[in-house]
Amino acid sequence: MLGNPLSTSPSNVVSQPGELAEAAPLTSLVYRSRAVAPFDEAGLQALLDSAQRRNREAAVTGILIYDDGRFMQWLEGPAEGVSRVWQVTRADSRHTDIEVLGDAPTSARFFPDWAMKLGTRDADLRSANDRALAATQKLMDSLRWRPEAVRAALSSLVLPHAASLNPPDRELLRQVVGKVVIPRLTGILPQLLPDPAAATPDARMAELARLLVAADPAEAFALLDVLQSAAGSLLLYCATVAEPAARGLGDLWAADDCSEFEVSLGLGRLQQAFRRLSADTAYSRWQPQVARVVLVAPQPGEQHMLGAALDAELLWRAGWDAHCEFPVDDDALRALVAGTWFDAIDLTLSASFRREHWQSRMAASIAAARSASVNPGLVVVVGGRVFHDQTHSRAPFEVGADVASATAAHIVQILQRTVLKR
Repeated sequence: MLGNPLSTSPSNVVSQPGELAEAAPLTSLVYRSRAVAPFDEAGLQALLDSAQRRNREAAVTGILIYDDGRFMQWLEGPAEGVSRVWQVTRADSRHTDIEVLGDAPTSARFFPDWAMKLGTRDADLRSANDRALAATQKLMDSLRWRPEAVRAALSSLVLPHAASLNPPDRELLRQVVGKVVIPRLTGILPQLLPDPAAATPDARMAELARLLVAADPAEAFALLDVLQSAAGSLLLYCATVAEPAARGLGDLWAADDCSEFEVSLGLGRLQQAFRRLSADTAYSRWQPQVARVVLVAPQPGEQHMLGAALDAELLWRAGWDAHCEFPVDDDALRALVAGTWFDAIDLTLSASFRREHWQSRMAASIAAARSASVNPGLVVVVGGRVFHDQTHSRAPFEVGADVASATAAHIVQILQRTVLKR
C-alpha cells in the first residue's frame, strides 16, 4: 500500500492477521489509481513490506493489485484503522487519479489472513515474491472496465484454484469423484452433503444478502458468478450459496435492515441467477426404470418460491416427473392431487423467514391433500427455513409430513429413499 508506516497505540497491534479480534464493526474500502512512474521489482517489494507493517498495526487486511502502472486496492478492518491507513494512502505522491470504488460496512473480512497480498500478471514479480498472486487478464479487464463489480472480482482471489490444492483438499476431491461422480453416472443417488445444521456458515453470505437488496444488483450478480464457479455443481450451489443467502435476507429483515418487499426482490434475484446457472450447466438426465411423479409446490399462500424452484430443477434432473404448481389455497391443492397420481408431494415454506406460526396452516394443507389424493400411500416431504433451523427429528411429523428436507441438495435422495420404503 502507498504511504509511510503509521505509529499506533499498543492496543491496536496484532502479530498475525489470522488472529484479528473483531470487537469493532468492520468496514471495507476499495479504490483504484495510476502510478506517477512505473514500479520495478524493488519498488513494489519495498511498498509491500511497509504496507504489511502498517496494516498489522492498524488491524487492516486486504490485497493490492498492480498492473501496467495502475493500482487497485481493497482495505478491510475496523473503521478507525481503515480511515487512518486511507488518509496516508490518498496523500501519497507516488500515485494520482485516485478513485474510490466502494466504501461500506462489511459483516466479515474477505482476506482475514492477508495483512497485504500483491496481485500481478508479471510472472517475474510473482516468482520473486511468494506473497504475490497471479492476476489473470480476465480479472484485470474486469477491474479496469467494470468498476461496479470490483468487490466481487477481487473477492474471487480468495477462492482456491485446483492446481494449488493442498493434500487434504486433493483427498477431498478424490472422495467426491469416488462417492459422487462415479455413482451418479451409474444412476445411484449418494448422500452428497453433511448435515446442513453442522456446516460452518460462510460469512460472505451476509455480504451477498446486503448486495441482493441494493438498488443496483450488478455487484450481487458479479459475486454470484464467482460463488457459482466455486461451488462447481447445482447441488453445492443450492446448499452453500442460494439457501444461505436466502437466510441472510431473512436475517436482514429480522434486524429491520430491509423491508419484506426487499427480501422478495432479493429472492427473485437469487432465483434469476439459479435459472441462468441451470441453463448453463450441462447434464445427462437420469432415466429410471420406473418414473416417479412428484408435485412440487410452495405452501398455499406462500409468496416465496425459491425453495420450490430449486427442488423442482434438481428432481427433474434426477429423472423425476416433477410437476411444479402454485396452488392459491387448500382447495386448489386438493384438486391437483385428486385428479393426478403423485408418488409424493414436496411442500415448501419460505427459504428466508422461519414461519413458525405457519406450521398449523401447513398441517391443515397436508391433511387436505392426503384426504383427496388418489394415492393412499402418498409421501409428503416439507422444506423451508423453519425445517432447516428445527433440527429435532419430530419436526416433519408435527405438520403431518413423512420427512423434512433441510436443503434442496438432499431432496432427491430423501424422496428416493422415502418413496421406495413406502
